[in-house]
Amino acid sequence: MPKENRRTQMTKLLLRTALIELMQEKPISQITIRALCEKADLNRTTFYLHYTDQMALLRDVEQEVLHQTVEHMQHIHTDRRTTKLVSAFLEYVQKNDLTFRTLLCRDESEGFRRRFVETLMRMIGSELPMYGDDVRTQYVLSFLMYGSLYVIIQWVESGYKESVEQIAKLLFDLNESVDENHDLHM
Repeated sequence: MPKENRRTQMTKLLLRTALIELMQEKPISQITIRALCEKADLNRTTFYLHYTDQMALLRDVEQEVLHQTVEHMQHIHTDRRTTKLVSAFLEYVQKNDLTFRTLLCRDESEGFRRRFVETLMRMIGSELPMYGDDVRTQYVLSFLMYGSLYVIIQWVESGYKESVEQIAKLLFDLNESVDENHDLHM
């Protein structure tokens, strides 16, 4: 895949930013190409050089967020079994509030949430414990990952009422309590 030139990168950044801002006001299904182009100060021809419709742009935004999240997490040098990693992730979410609030907290976000969890599971999967057989492990990991995700969503929606450290400790403790109870039966 050829590297994009700076003009293309800037155009896509303007369109991604415009989409995130417009999604604060209305669902993606109600956002027109015209509104996107006006917000980004670009013409429709430029939009169609890069995207077929607003859903293609949204998929690009989501893919970029997943990529950047993985990049960020890979540069954190700490033992994966400590609250430091969880804290670093939560700080990243908080720092990128508008993007994560938009992509995780909307009613229409289930697809992105699923891809987000799958991406994180692939990233840390080899470091996760086994909970018996593969089927049982998948159930437990789904429980842990989606439970953690919804705690994070609640934290974002609360306006970060609790500190990063408090949420990191809560998530870490909840996950550790499941680790300590390997003998859960199906």
